[in-house]
Amino acid sequence: MTIHKVTAFITRERPQGRQLLLFQHPQAGVQIPAGTVDEGEDWQTAVVREAHEETGLTQLTIHRYLGQVENELAAGEAILNQDSHIFSQPNTDSIPFAPLFTRGMTFEVGDAVEGWNGRFHHVTYLEYDQLPNPTKIMLHIDGWLPEECLSWRKTRHYVHLHCHEETAARWTLPGDRDHTFAPFWADLQPKPAIVHPQNRWLDDVYDQLIR
Repeated sequence: MTIHKVTAFITRERPQGRQLLLFQHPQAGVQIPAGTVDEGEDWQTAVVREAHEETGLTQLTIHRYLGQVENELAAGEAILNQDSHIFSQPNTDSIPFAPLFTRGMTFEVGDAVEGWNGRFHHVTYLEYDQLPNPTKIMLHIDGWLPEECLSWRKTRHYVHLHCHEETAARWTLPGDRDHTFAPFWADLQPKPAIVHPQNRWLDDVYDQLIR
């Protein structure tokens, strides 16, 4: 099963040149609006929905499709194809760790074992206080995920959207997991700095965006 992702490159025109909409995540650095295509959803619907959820913008149109990465997963990585807890043992009857991890999250996976009720992969999850340059680990989970919850193919779709509403240069809105997101407009030239690995997304389409 392939899990599809979308990245929304939202732009507007200003006298000084074209600007790109980014947002400051309170823990994960400067990001580009992006997310997972829901089951039964097409990428066109998904990219507008994700853009709205992470920026609050309502007047967006798709300008053009910029391409895709066929499989974004590295060796030793897998992606959740459904919501799941990480379990303390290779057994779904064992103690589940909080939080519930959502479909579309990527994990480094280790060896597989045959558990009491299926095949499981060992995973380690780390959550830091900030990115880049973390100073401490906020959450560390060592556990097991059922193999049936994992996929080994993640396709990312790059989409250029136009913004048709006037906004402030920067604003805030509630994000996921009780975070506050802070969208802001950044000049496309010079190329803005974005957290790894999302900086690679901008590298992939930068020449198309500045034309």
